[in-house]
Amino acid sequence: MLSFIMKTFRFRKLFHFIKYKPIETSIVISIILATILPLRCPTWRGYAYLNYNEIKDDLQMCLVTRRPHDFKLCPLVSPDLASHKHANKVVNETLLREMPEKLNILPGGRWFPKHCSAWQRVAIIIPYRDRKKHLDIFLQNMHPFLQAQQLDYGIFVIEQSEKHKFNRGKLFNIGYLEATKEPDFCCFIFHDVDLLPESPRHTYGCSEEPRHMCSALDTFRYVLPYPELFGGVVAFTKEQFSTVNGYSNLFFGWGGEDDDLYDRLKAKQINVRRWAPEISRFTMLFHKKETPNQHRFLLLKTVKERMDRDGLNTLDYKILSIDSLPLYTRILVDVKPK
Repeated sequence: MLSFIMKTFRFRKLFHFIKYKPIETSIVISIILATILPLRCPTWRGYAYLNYNEIKDDLQMCLVTRRPHDFKLCPLVSPDLASHKHANKVVNETLLREMPEKLNILPGGRWFPKHCSAWQRVAIIIPYRDRKKHLDIFLQNMHPFLQAQQLDYGIFVIEQSEKHKFNRGKLFNIGYLEATKEPDFCCFIFHDVDLLPESPRHTYGCSEEPRHMCSALDTFRYVLPYPELFGGVVAFTKEQFSTVNGYSNLFFGWGGEDDDLYDRLKAKQINVRRWAPEISRFTMLFHKKETPNQHRFLLLKTVKERMDRDGLNTLDYKILSIDSLPLYTRILVDVKPK
């Protein structure tokens, strides 16, 4: 009887804590989930993936027009790349200043191999606002990384003005449409500025299906928390992205747009492609958490109903400036001009 009374008393204290201290309760639950979710399953379980020897057959080939037809082609997967590297997370101002000349980077962050013709021309699209340190670290790591893979690439930084809450999905859509104004881009990688690849063998190209590139992230202990996760770094061909009408334009604030995009793929019966965890390893740069979008769960209930009228075909924005900088193309935009 005493034991029953003690248990009842503890339950009432817990109920009182949950009812009258919702903020503290949310923090405790978040800490528990952040600890438990990465332990749910090892990285080799819970989802399908391609091994390293299957990658070459998975990559899409879309020849670009930089070279004569008789010019030799670069390998789809560079053969001499190391299996792992540590990303440099300290800004090196000297390196950033010297990088355009040393690496022969063209204005606007463009580069292509001169001794062979790349199979794909890749646009790296980054949504951005107030993350200068992260952007510097990203650029000093990614230019050597991409050149080692003998890619034909351009880096586009889509910067949102200060007028409205951050809209990551809309910035991705804007970057896609602006990049398609240039000829030959056939692969589009939508990339958060705070994520860096750890495997040089992780080819930055497009697959037969949309690819979730960062499925093994260090903040999740290199474990995919759940198979429906589809954010951080994703790759689409032009046809794949237009089929789902791009991202939603409605998610202002943090969260929801990646889940919306996954639901669009599911609605169109398009599968997500992933590569083996040892290839898809990424590290995240530290940053404070953003304010969540309070309407994201309501929006996610209507994906199928609005996806054909909310995306690339209804995109409304205003270009404030376009600057062809030494390491990237900066496009400053107002995401809600009316």
